[in-house]
Order: sequence, then structure tokens, then C-alpha cells
Amino acid sequence: MRTTRNPRSARARRSKEPAPHPALPQSYAAMIERTPSLDEAQLESLLERAVAGADAARTLDSTAVSPSFRVQLEARVKDGQYAKERLVLAHLRLVPAVASSYSGRLPFMDLVQEGNVGLVRAADSYDPAHGTFAAYAHRWVRRSIVRAVAAAEHAEQAGQNGPTPEQTMLRRRVRQALRHLDAVEARVLEMRFGLLDGTTRTLDEIGRRLGVTKERVAQILESALARLRDVVSPAPLAA
Repeated sequence: MRTTRNPRSARARRSKEPAPHPALPQSYAAMIERTPSLDEAQLESLLERAVAGADAARTLDSTAVSPSFRVQLEARVKDGQYAKERLVLAHLRLVPAVASSYSGRLPFMDLVQEGNVGLVRAADSYDPAHGTFAAYAHRWVRRSIVRAVAAAEHAEQAGQNGPTPEQTMLRRRVRQALRHLDAVEARVLEMRFGLLDGTTRTLDEIGRRLGVTKERVAQILESALARLRDVVSPAPLAA
């Protein structure tokens, strides 16, 4: 059944979605196409594991537990984080579709990056009471993009001093580099180095926000930095 119906139904679902924006990088579009769609059973399983992982993280953060129970909770946290990452990747195609509605308000990939942040936050905060994950994620993606557009328009209307040409180029190169990461890796980098709001955060703080251990955050951060080193030369980023 999986080999005969799923690929066909997945293609049918994708054909109904808006065409990708022409500014969407080839690598991003290819990543979306390579990510398999989730059937209802897979989606339900991932959501249950994500919620269980978040519950386990809260227990570890607020309650003294025995060593054996801690091992069990940490395993649930790691499994929950994996489930969140799968949810994010499987719903990445939502982001360009929403971002297309706001083309011209900000550079398109800035809109996509903001939408990715919203998608990660949806995975972090989802509860079954919110309704379907797809609808909840769509609201978060749109909210994140709308806030970014509103902030940019407010800055223009207020006549604030803009960044220097060097700062603009640096930010552009950082944004270009982040496009080579998945949404979870980009979110960890943004929080660790304050790329969005100028506030740097510790591994513990990031872990609490994402519902994972600081060790898992360190692993994601190390992987993201390694991938960035492969696509961006160190000199321009240090300038």
C-alpha cells in the first residue's frame, strides 16, 4: 500500500499547493522535495512523542528524580526532539507558500527564515487542544512573518538609523549561510548568537525553550557550525 498509493497521493497533495517562489534557492526546494510526507499514523506518533518529550524535559527541569528515572526521562527528551525535527522538516513546504503572500515587503528569503522560526515554535509549543498541527503551524508561520514585516515597516516609519554598509553585508552573508541549515539548526544558532533580537542565550536557556537537554543543544550547535564552515569562508564572517 505504501509503495503504490502513498507516492501518488503525496504528488497529488503537492500539486495543489502554490508554486514555489522563484527566489527560493534550489537547495531549499530540493530539501523540501526529498522530505517524505507523513501519513496520519506517522503524524500522530510524532506529535505524541514530541509532547511526551516536552513533558519529560519539564519534569527534569523542576523535579528531583532518581538516577534510573532520569535516564528514562532523558531518553524521552531526545526522542521528543527527534520527533519535533521530523515534524518541522515534513512541514517546511508551508513556509514558502505563506511567505509568497508577503513578497516585496522584505527580501523573500528573510520572510522564509522568519517563517521557519515560527514553524519551530509551533513544534515546540504544540498541544492537541490547539487543533491539527498543520493549521497550528500555519498560524505560527504567518504570525512570525507578519511580526517581522511589521517591525521592518515600523523601523522605516520611525526613521531609525539603518545599519552601516558593512553590517548590512555581514547580515546578508549570515542569512545566506543559514539557508544551508535546516530550521532547527538555524533556530539554535539564532538564539545562541542573538541573530534575531541581539540577545545571546546559554545552552540551558535554549534547551528549555526547545524542550531538550543542553547536551542536545550543544550537538545541534556543533553540527550547524560545522555545516556553516563548509559553505562560508571564515574571513568574511569575521570582518
